[in-house]
Amino acid sequence: MINLEVIATTLEDVRTACDCGADRIELTVGLSEGALTPSLGLLEKVKSIATVPVFVMIRPRDGVCTYSDYEMDAMAADAA
Repeated sequence: MINLEVIATTLEDVRTACDCGADRIELTVGLSEGALTPSLGLLEKVKSIATVPVFVMIRPRDGVCTYSDYEMDAMAADAA
């Protein structure tokens, strides 16, 4: 079985993905920066309308994916 995962950056993206048969959604913002962590407010709204599982990108900034201890702490807080 093939699952369809759709990247969404807005509430409208989420609605469209759910309506068009996505099996899961990856929620992110800042695609031009390489895909960043969405705001808590966006995530809360997405949770209220999504009808499929939503996975959230945890990435605090663009650039190389080598993070300081402070960034790792922030990412852990975002994930929680």
